[in-house]
Amino acid sequence: IQNIQKVLAFDPPKPVFGICLGNQLLARAAGGSTYKLLFGNRGLNIPAVDLRDGRCFITTQNHGFAVDPITLPDEWTALFTNANDFTNEGIMHKTKPFFAVQFHPEARAGPEDTVFLFDTFLQSIKTGSIPPPPGKNCGEYLATKLKLDHGLR
Repeated sequence: IQNIQKVLAFDPPKPVFGICLGNQLLARAAGGSTYKLLFGNRGLNIPAVDLRDGRCFITTQNHGFAVDPITLPDEWTALFTNANDFTNEGIMHKTKPFFAVQFHPEARAGPEDTVFLFDTFLQSIKTGSIPPPPGKNCGEYLATKLKLDHGLR
């Protein structure tokens, strides 16, 4: 967690994309907390809802802990929620290129529903950051890219 905090403090910020345990670690590094689930979420067809537009993605999951989104600092927000038990499935920073998901987008349960997460992250790596357009901050740009690049319209 301390190492992640060091990365989050870089100026200018470097893109961070957490997967599965990475969601919990990023939340804790940001100052949030996690808790143990009674049974955990394990399976190949777990629905995760994008909180920005209400779209639901079929995901693969294997975890026994969850992020408590209420404990996240004000500059962070929930990104996805589990449609079955309403636990957190992802977080993002509002102004910096940091985001994470609790599920496994690389498992392709949809089969490619969430590949846009990798596209967004890879673009941010190539540029060294997520370049915001005029009048927007990095978090707003990330939210736009995450919304528009999944191509499901």
